Amino acid sequence: MKTHKFILRIFVTIVVFVMTSCEDDFLDLQNPNQIAAAAFFETPDQVQQAVNTLYPAMVGVRLSEDGGVFQQNARSGEAEITSGAFDVQVNYYNFQNTPESGSTDEIWTSLYTIVYRANTILANLDRTDWTGNEELQTSLTAETHFFRGLAYFHLAFMYGQVPIVTKPAETEEEFNPVKAESVGAVYDQAIADLQIAQAGLPEVQDDEGRATKGAATGFLGKTYLYRAGYLGEENFYDLAAAEFKEVIDMGIYSLVDEYEDNFTAANENNEESLFELQLDFNPGLEIPVQARPFNSVPGIGFEIFLRPSEWLMTTMAEEKTVNGEFDPRFLQTVYFNDGLPLFGVPYDELGDGISCDGGVGVGGAPDGSSSTEGGWWRKYLNVDLGCEPVHTGNEPENNERILRYADILLMYAEAVVMSGGDLSAAADAVSQVRERANLATKTFASSEVLMEEIRHQRIMEFAYENIHYFDLIRWNMLGEALQDHGTETQVASYDPEKHKYFPIPADEINNNSNLEQNLPWQ
Repeated sequence: MKTHKFILRIFVTIVVFVMTSCEDDFLDLQNPNQIAAAAFFETPDQVQQAVNTLYPAMVGVRLSEDGGVFQQNARSGEAEITSGAFDVQVNYYNFQNTPESGSTDEIWTSLYTIVYRANTILANLDRTDWTGNEELQTSLTAETHFFRGLAYFHLAFMYGQVPIVTKPAETEEEFNPVKAESVGAVYDQAIADLQIAQAGLPEVQDDEGRATKGAATGFLGKTYLYRAGYLGEENFYDLAAAEFKEVIDMGIYSLVDEYEDNFTAANENNEESLFELQLDFNPGLEIPVQARPFNSVPGIGFEIFLRPSEWLMTTMAEEKTVNGEFDPRFLQTVYFNDGLPLFGVPYDELGDGISCDGGVGVGGAPDGSSSTEGGWWRKYLNVDLGCEPVHTGNEPENNERILRYADILLMYAEAVVMSGGDLSAAADAVSQVRERANLATKTFASSEVLMEEIRHQRIMEFAYENIHYFDLIRWNMLGEALQDHGTETQVASYDPEKHKYFPIPADEINNNSNLEQNLPWQ
């Protein structure tokens, strides 16, 4: 039972409080439920309602149609495009999109929505009577900084040099902000916000799903790690390692026994999760839902633009468990012929798709005549049920796991290796991830061998989780990966300087005379 679903309902039923931005079009919603900031923020309950609106804005970063699942997984080599993709998806996949394509605009919009909501909250906290609620004041202030820090972290590694806005706009200059003096300055803002969040958030929240000290600490470490990779500032590896070690030493997180428990609705907010979006379904209120099942398997999904690549399937199949079986992460990530049935349907019975007959999965080719080639996405389907409830009136509601303990362990190992730290500590962290997958004990002769294993384990753990593409960029290995298993068009079109960051949306440039497009995209 999710105890935090109210966050998403509040977003659409109570208030999207009045805020200003450098672009009038995406925040000027003209919602009749809007309440002016001047008439709000008088009580702690009102502040909490405002803070609640920060959570659903993150859905657009992770799961949006224009920037979420497709854009963050299409170019990493783990997926290949399907024949059902539209031209805009094909162009993006081939590194042939332009700022006018709008391929990643919704991510930008969602991130600055978070920034402007957070700024409005922080600017009005002094109007609230906090008498007797001082601890709540500290927590909600830290929670707001957490989201603003999370937004600027994403802006830094996704878009690079962007405007830094820390208060509601009042003057014309503030309505049309200029870009930060450097990408490092954007990271600085993210770090400052996350440090405040880390200091003020509790380790455990009464409402399951709210941001915690562990989440803030994990993302602070991740910000240091990405800064080290993206900007070549290697001194940040040591800082990253220290933050990840703090999460480990909290003693409240661990790997779940079953890998699949990270992706079903029945096992949300488990001990491996540091932060996840609490998703639900209510057609009347249009509450955000888990979008990945719609991009998964024929019959369950529709307009499926990506499927697992041959390279990913070969890579995930290479190392078997101590019992000589496929790695459970492969089995739970991909639906394929030699893998597990899906809702009782073997792969060779898939045919034109799985349908739900009385809550039980039925394949389109029950005689086993379906193609046995390739695979489809299994991850984030409710495999514990008789059939995924996409077409039964209850849309998928699996929480979107954003930061897992497995990520903390592998990022810790990487930060230790890259900072010249204790290799045995790094190897132990990697071994924990391998042991959960029931792989044989492995030793690492050098830091280079260990780093290679870390990279491999990140593919195994996080395929189709919006991570690998950015890993390749910060490792400066995207071009190498494309040469190895990309398409000829991708190789010909890829520009390492240009495609290090997404373009700033064309509408933003047109609406703000002070904003310049990132140089390689001009």
